[in-house]
Parts: sequence; structure tokens; C-alpha cells
Amino acid sequence: MSRRLTLIVIASLILSAFVAPVQAQDCPNGVVDLRVDDWSSGDRVEYMNQVVEAFEAENPCITVTLEPNIGDDQNTRRLTWLSAGTSPDLMAYPPEWAALYMESSDGAAYMDLTAYVEGEDGIKVGEDVYQGIYEQGFYDGKLVALPKDYSTSAFYINTALFDAAGIPYPEEGWTWDDALDIALQLTLDSAGNNAASPDFNPDDVVQWGIDIINDGWWRGFQSSLQAWGTLTINDEGTTTTGILNSEAAADALSFYRDLVFVHHVAPSATVIGAVEGGRTQMFQDGKIAMGMTFHGPWWQDVLNETPNLEWSVVPVPAGPGGHKSVLMWLGWGISGQTQHPDEAWKLLKWLTTEPGQRVFALKALSGNPVVSQEMQRESDPYWGVFIAETNYLGPLEELRTPYYSTCVSTPAADLMKRLLADGGDALDIQAELDTLVADADKCIAEEGK
Repeated sequence: MSRRLTLIVIASLILSAFVAPVQAQDCPNGVVDLRVDDWSSGDRVEYMNQVVEAFEAENPCITVTLEPNIGDDQNTRRLTWLSAGTSPDLMAYPPEWAALYMESSDGAAYMDLTAYVEGEDGIKVGEDVYQGIYEQGFYDGKLVALPKDYSTSAFYINTALFDAAGIPYPEEGWTWDDALDIALQLTLDSAGNNAASPDFNPDDVVQWGIDIINDGWWRGFQSSLQAWGTLTINDEGTTTTGILNSEAAADALSFYRDLVFVHHVAPSATVIGAVEGGRTQMFQDGKIAMGMTFHGPWWQDVLNETPNLEWSVVPVPAGPGGHKSVLMWLGWGISGQTQHPDEAWKLLKWLTTEPGQRVFALKALSGNPVVSQEMQRESDPYWGVFIAETNYLGPLEELRTPYYSTCVSTPAADLMKRLLADGGDALDIQAELDTLVADADKCIAEEGK
């Protein structure tokens, strides 16, 4: 039996322990159908279905319809729902877009959950959800969402390649300079020369020491910016000038780009894009020694099922500004357009505490202390690395303005793609950042009118 199927069976057994037999009964108010904004993909679809089925068995007067929302149209679809007054009872809460949803719907996107949390069927902060994770669901001083799960970042390493080169596995306290030194040793040409050798041929690389965020995923690169001691926008969410185009920001981008075009230890975005499966497949094939940069704990099953791959995870390296990491958080809120808020609260509580968390925790970190301590212990060689990253979290800047994604992260991601693709070495980073912040500030000002 594969590890993935084994986990699914375990999840089913876990849920069955929490679901008591329910006798057939009348529903005096009829059967209520709740719609849920669902972004599950891959085996997470199976996990989500198990959680929902268990909820329905426990609550026979409530049925649940999942609204799959996968792909690049997620944001547009949610805005369309809100505009038409047809949003699901549980709306996804992505921090980078939540403020825009609230602003565009006159606050109707999410209800204030305070009364439910503090009510008779409420939850206890610290017991049912970690305080720090709980606080991520606040908007304008009000609790509007609870976490499905969250993730931090780590570096995945090919331990066999490290062992072959006699390189110790990185530990807490290692730096980006250390990462570069290791990458130089682990980048090889077809003659076996590493990138630190004067005989190294950068046009004939067969093994790369490290990879890059080639798809412009801005949340991931924010960790690097913060490690260089800078952010991207001011506390008030009104300007990026002097921040995103600071000397520290330019230095961070230059260091990252130099991995590709100066040190030749990372493939360009063009090279990665030409490989089916991208950098994940390259890591699985042993072509990248330190891979899937700034990604959360989503790859465990995939890598465990990869033949002849020996791997582990290590902390994110520190930069001139210290060890910094950005949280990835996604949850649900109850839509202000729901006709069934009480039933929606029952489902939201089920999904975000036990027993739902025991299933979701198989693929990401749980905000539920009991589940986290039982299933994702700090001493675990895998989960412990991701849990430790919570000690180094920087701010989620997306929450500072409803227009962050539109005005800042989307154009910044486009710049990242250009910098790291073939020809990106010819771009003037400081000039590009100066243009980016001027456009971003103008966009924020115009959107806020």
C-alpha cells in the first residue's frame, strides 16, 4: 500500500473514532445545505471529502456542497460571488485578498465571529487554536476567519548528494552565504568539476546546487527580503517607496539573481520551465541538491514515493537581517451573505478544530494545539523544522492594504520572473524597483479613492 493511501486509511480511522452513530431523526427546520469554498486538489480532495462526510454523519440535518475553486480564477470567482450575492456559506480567507473582498463587498464578505467564538458552542484560544495563528484571522480589529491549516518554509535537501560530497546537513544558524558555499560545491558539470573549480563549465551543468523561485511566487520571496532587513510596504499600507526599492531590497534581489547568472549554481527560470514538472521533478531526479525553495510541508508524500531519493528538510538560512520566515495561512470565514449562520458555525468549528484538523494535519501544520502536539511534535525530524520556523515569522504585509496583491505582489512577481529568466542579468535591478514602487504607490492611491 502506498504511503498516501496509508495516510488516507489512517485519516478514516481517526475520524471514525470521533463520529458517534447517529439515529435517524426528523429535521424540524428541514435539511440545510451549506456551500463551502473549497480549494482542495490532489489527495487533499479525498481528505476534504472524509471530513465533510464525518460532519454530515454527526449532523444529519445539514448537508454540505463543496464548491471547487482551483486555478488562477480563484480571486475573480470569489469577487463575482460577492458581487452577485451568491457567495458560499463558508468563504475562503486568503490574507493577500481578504481585505479586497471586504472592501469590495462593503464588509459583507465575512461575518464577525466573536459572538460564536465566545458563545456556548465556542472555542478556547490557546486550547482549540494557537493564539498566534488565531490572530491571523482578524480584519479591522474583528475576528472574521479561523485557520484550516498553515505552513512555514524550509529547504528540502538531497541527503545522498550531501553525503557524497562530505557536506554536513545545514542546521539552525546557517546563512545565505553558507547556502552559496554549499551550492558551489554541489553544482557539477559533466566532467565532475564543481562550480568552485576554475575548470568548471557553466554551460554544461548536470547537477545544480540550489534552485530558485522561478514562478514569481512573491510570498516565498518575502522571506528573503525580510532576511535582508527590509519589508515591502509601510505599516499604514500607503507607500512602498524607500522600502521595496531600498538598498537592502536591491541587494537581496541581486544576491538571488547572482545564484543563476554569476555563480551558476541555480538553473534559470527558462531552464526550469523547459522541464516537465519543473524544479520539483528536477529535485526528484537528483538534478537539484537543495530544492523547492521556500515551500511548505506539502511534498512529503510525493518525495517518499520517489524511488532512490534520499531527502530531508533544513531551516531557512539567515541573511544580513537575521533568520526570517513568512507564514502561509489559509482558512474560512462565514460569509455575510449566508442565510444559515448557526449551521455554518457548526461546520466551521468542525473543520478548524478536532476532528477535522486530524485529517488536514496530514498535509500541513495544524493550528489546533492538541493535534499539533500529538501528530506534529517539535522533536519530529520533519515537522519539527517547520514548527521551529514559527519562531522567526515576519509580518503578513498583505493585510496592510486591500490592494497589496493588485498593486504590489502581482507586478513584483512579474519582475521576479523577468530577473530570473534568460536575459534577466541585463536588467538594472535598482531602476526596475524604482519603477515598481512608483507604479505601486500610484495604484494604491487610485484604488483607495
